[in-house]
Amino acid sequence: MRLKRIIIPFLILLLAPATWQVSAQKNDPGDPKNIEKGKQLIQAIIEARGGASYLGFKTLVGSGMYTQFDKGASTIPQPFTDYIVWPDRERTEFGRKKKKDRNIQVNAGRTGWIYDGSAETLKDQNEKQVQSFLEGLEFDLDHILRGGWKDPEAKVWFYGREETRPGERADVVAIQLKNERLVLLLLDPATRLPLRMVYEKQDEQGLGKHEVRFFQYVPYDGVKFPNIVDFYRDGVQTARVNYDSVKLNAPVPDELFAKPASAKAIK
Repeated sequence: MRLKRIIIPFLILLLAPATWQVSAQKNDPGDPKNIEKGKQLIQAIIEARGGASYLGFKTLVGSGMYTQFDKGASTIPQPFTDYIVWPDRERTEFGRKKKKDRNIQVNAGRTGWIYDGSAETLKDQNEKQVQSFLEGLEFDLDHILRGGWKDPEAKVWFYGREETRPGERADVVAIQLKNERLVLLLLDPATRLPLRMVYEKQDEQGLGKHEVRFFQYVPYDGVKFPNIVDFYRDGVQTARVNYDSVKLNAPVPDELFAKPASAKAIK
């Protein structure tokens, strides 16, 4: 979920619907042939992303621009830096280096805190905020591919094929997570890299259909990441992440996740 320039065939931009309407034939999830092909497709994605290098990294430091969308309209982009330590620690800093221009969100498992630079406040995350982070991990593409799909309670199968443009069809792989939530991945026919991900999720607005689109995969430290990630809810764009740098296995000190004694202690 990172990115800067968008390089995608012009025809796809012209023909792509506002949201991915999944019309692929729903194959039998219990058919051993569909199950085997689904697993093969997941392995193909992993190899396309970087194989053992993709599965093996422990930390990620990414930076770029984050843009929120208001009723489908872009707001002012803001810089961000993301520090991730697998499996469940993340610190995201928004804004410039000055304390009053920064907002920080930190999660470490079932704990978290937030710093609001404009108000100079430091607060613990409430239970609802922590739960939202944990649920977000479940639907994170890298968390799914790097382990979630292999959970004993998860299921994978070949869902069907979807037309991406006239004369071209792409494979769709279905992943039913351990909580029975269904995730669909549409793969690029040539590279086997994920183009889109669709799932339903309950949030403050109720049950919504979420779609994530991935563009411009480039290699960082031997692993391919999408430089642009667009987020949609019920067909309306809600955000864009545009990466300009991704560093793998970079040092990420434990102190980044520890809550400071006060807002004044924020560095």
